[in-house]
Amino acid sequence: MDYDSAMEDADTRMDGTPGAPEWAPAWGACAPVAAWVDAMTGADQAAYVLALDGRFVWVNAACEALFGRPAGALLRSTFMALTHPDDQAGDRQRIGRLIAAEVRWMQVDKRFVRPDGSIVWARLNVHRPWMDPGSATPVPAPWLLVLAREVGHDSAALEALQRGERQVQLALEGSRAGTWDWNLQTDIVEYSAGFARLLRYQGDDFHRDFSFRDRLHPADRKRTLAAVHKALSSGEVFDEAYRLRCFDGRWHWFRGRGRAIGDVQGKPRHFSGILFDWQEAYRQQLQLRRSQRRMAHLARHDPLTGLPNRLQWNERLQAALAEAQRHGEQLALLMMDLDRFKDVNDTLGHSTGDALLASVGQRLRQRLRQGDALARLGGDEFVVLMRHVRAASDAAALARELIETLAGVWTSPSGQELQIGVSVGIALVPHHGTDPQALMGAADAALYRAKALGRGTFAFFSQDLTDMAARRMQLESRLRHAVRQQALSVVVQPQLGFGQPAPCGAEALLRWEDTQLGPVAPGEFIPVAESCGLIEAMGRWVLEQALDVVAGWRAAGWRDACIAVNVSARQFSHADWADQVLAALAQRGLPGAALELEVTESALLDPGADAAGALARLRAHGVAVAIDDFGVRYSSLGYLQRLPVDTVKIDRSFVRGVENGGDSHRLCAAIVAMAHHLGLSVVAEGVETAAQLEALRAMGCDRYQGYWADGHPTAPPAVLQRWRTATASGAKP
Repeated sequence: MDYDSAMEDADTRMDGTPGAPEWAPAWGACAPVAAWVDAMTGADQAAYVLALDGRFVWVNAACEALFGRPAGALLRSTFMALTHPDDQAGDRQRIGRLIAAEVRWMQVDKRFVRPDGSIVWARLNVHRPWMDPGSATPVPAPWLLVLAREVGHDSAALEALQRGERQVQLALEGSRAGTWDWNLQTDIVEYSAGFARLLRYQGDDFHRDFSFRDRLHPADRKRTLAAVHKALSSGEVFDEAYRLRCFDGRWHWFRGRGRAIGDVQGKPRHFSGILFDWQEAYRQQLQLRRSQRRMAHLARHDPLTGLPNRLQWNERLQAALAEAQRHGEQLALLMMDLDRFKDVNDTLGHSTGDALLASVGQRLRQRLRQGDALARLGGDEFVVLMRHVRAASDAAALARELIETLAGVWTSPSGQELQIGVSVGIALVPHHGTDPQALMGAADAALYRAKALGRGTFAFFSQDLTDMAARRMQLESRLRHAVRQQALSVVVQPQLGFGQPAPCGAEALLRWEDTQLGPVAPGEFIPVAESCGLIEAMGRWVLEQALDVVAGWRAAGWRDACIAVNVSARQFSHADWADQVLAALAQRGLPGAALELEVTESALLDPGADAAGALARLRAHGVAVAIDDFGVRYSSLGYLQRLPVDTVKIDRSFVRGVENGGDSHRLCAAIVAMAHHLGLSVVAEGVETAAQLEALRAMGCDRYQGYWADGHPTAPPAVLQRWRTATASGAKP
């Protein structure tokens, strides 16, 4: 019979009258109890007998002082009715074990509540005697013999203890924690009310309904119980996070922290601890671990494409080179750079550029073989490490595949269609190096060579490319210095009409003579300026210088002087570029007719640069537009009809040989006829001989420039003087 059942049975047998219950035992039936009652009747220490249902059966006079109640009131009461609420759950367990005869003796420190509300601490020695100790099969008596002694009455130690308990209780309530105390001698576990609240318990007997082992999550059970056993056997602190199934049916994370408390011999007597709500902390820890894993991933991967970044690439390359050297394996390193990617960023925005890079990364990943490594080094630069290369042709075949994979039209998220492409530089291991830095430098040099070949192609590394790369790096460094120090200069080459000694205008040309490198040809430093982003600043500076020149000429009397300035495709990427040109003209009081802008065919046809829109606006203000180097690339009659163009300039490569009557002659004649049919004027570049001059004049070409008749590029005052001399003699400009 458990405690609750015993209480219900007792209720049915009580007559409710003062004094001893009518079912009070005859002590003679149990000699040990009778002897104990006789001995304790006049004792100074409180002693009483409890029935198994918890009711007082007999009390001595000392009990009145301990409980603050007369003996009659005690005999009409129950042990549990006088117990402090926080101790009742533990008492139920203890009495239950005594009723079940699991133990026959125990010592308990507990609290009773007196009628005035004060609390008294008492140490109880509880014993359940045998009915007949001499019997071969003794039976436990149906009573409990209790000796009670008040502990720490009016002592400073007890007050400090009680004060400390209150502080601990407040701290536990504030931290939403619960406590447990497992008496290892009696195998009774006491749980605090806070412990029950944590598990969302709504019943009337938590100790009856709760089993720690049964409520542990199956995935946590073995680990947690092993930690308990270790704490009991080694004395180490128990500190584990685990899931318990709460009384609302849901699993919840908790953290238990406790330790075994031993006696003077070091033998564990209690296992006590605190239970914390760990759900939020576990969620935060889980989120932290995920963040740490993500940070570790981001440290080694490109966040845009998900590909390995430069850090991880360097590690992989180092490992692959070491393995290749051990096994005599040949590798290929392919460095790739998207063609005209900067134009996409500058004209359509970085979000479009990012989308393009992500798409490129996905396409490349799908194209590679298993075992090949791919990484994004930064910007629009990707690199592939090809394993198991049998011959250079294997690397060339992969390069062609990658170029084909990325060639074609790409549609942006906003629906714009862009023509994209890639150039590839190839370095082989071990032929071009076995050191990571040297190998990367070789591939980069080969990539630069591929771009110089016209983009959309690939090139292998050679020693010549190394020399070219070193030269290019030196050029870039010195060119940056020259731009900062304004160490560049502008010369002009006169343009003349056929049969007219007076120049009708001139073209502004940029020159650079470096203190270390000496004179550097425009064909060498202009591509460097375009690739490293200096061309825009240089273009603005040349425009300013050229307008100063023509303003000076006009102020000196050459009223219709005009100067031509070359414009890079990158300058059109700025939406306010046309405004800048018009502002520069206005600052000098110049009309639009004083300026002619020379634009390449590729710049005019670039869909991202919107050169046509900017030039159309400038033409509306009188600025002339010329197509430079016509015939070298597209030479389409269709775009000449559509685009805002005034003049066509025949490239010097066609002028060379025009006097011989062959293909060059026929091509130049066709260009002149086509341009005139469309109402455009024609300028021939690179005229160096009288025969060339005569052939072009016969075709009807309008103007020319070149070394013939002292037409070398020169300082602006020399051209002005030439105009003055010619006009003074009566020649028409």
